[in-house]
Amino acid sequence: MAEPSFTNPAFDALRNAIYHTERRNFFDLLNKGLNFLVVLLGAGVAAKAASHANFGEYWLEFGVVFFATAQLVFDFGSRARTHEFLQKRYYEMLSDMDESDTDSKEAIRKWSAKLWQIAADEPLPMRALDALAYNKAIDATISDPNEAMNYRLYVPWHHRRLRHFFAFQAARYHRLPEHRTLFVRFSNWVHRIRGSNRHG
Repeated sequence: MAEPSFTNPAFDALRNAIYHTERRNFFDLLNKGLNFLVVLLGAGVAAKAASHANFGEYWLEFGVVFFATAQLVFDFGSRARTHEFLQKRYYEMLSDMDESDTDSKEAIRKWSAKLWQIAADEPLPMRALDALAYNKAIDATISDPNEAMNYRLYVPWHHRRLRHFFAFQAARYHRLPEHRTLFVRFSNWVHRIRGSNRHG
C-alpha cells in the first residue's frame, strides 16, 4: 500500500487554514475598499468638493466606473467567501483531529485523504503566501525560536510584498539555514569561473 501523501496532516491543515485566513482578509479588504470608493465618489458631496478643489467631475465619473467595473469583474466579495469556506473546513478538520487518533498509520492515511478532498475546491495557490503561512504554522507548533528558525522558509522581500498578486509558480523557497544571499551566490560563481580558467 502506498504511503500517504501528507506525513503530517495536522500541520498541513493548520498551514492551509492560515493561508485561507490571509486570503479572505485580503479580499474582504479589497471588497470593502472598492465599495467605499464607489459610494464616496458617486456622492453629491464629492462633486461639490471636486468643484472647490478644481478637480474635474469627469475624473469622479471615471473613478466610479473604474472601481465599480473592477468590483464587478473580479468579484472580490465572492472570492473572500470561497476562502472563508475553505478556512472553515480546515479548522473543522483540526477540531476533528483533536478528538481522534492522529498518530497511527491508518489515521495519517485517513487525514491525508481528507486534505486531498478539501484541496479539490482550492483555487490557484499563491506560493509566496503559502510559504509565509508555512512559517506561521512553524511558529505556532514549535515553541523554541531557535529550533523554529531551522524550519522556516526564506521568502524574498518582493515576493512578500506581491504575495496576493502573483502566484510565483516557478519559485522555490529554501529553508533559512540553506538560503544563500545574492552576494554569496555571486561570489561562488566568480570562484567557479576563476577555477575553470585556471584549469583551462
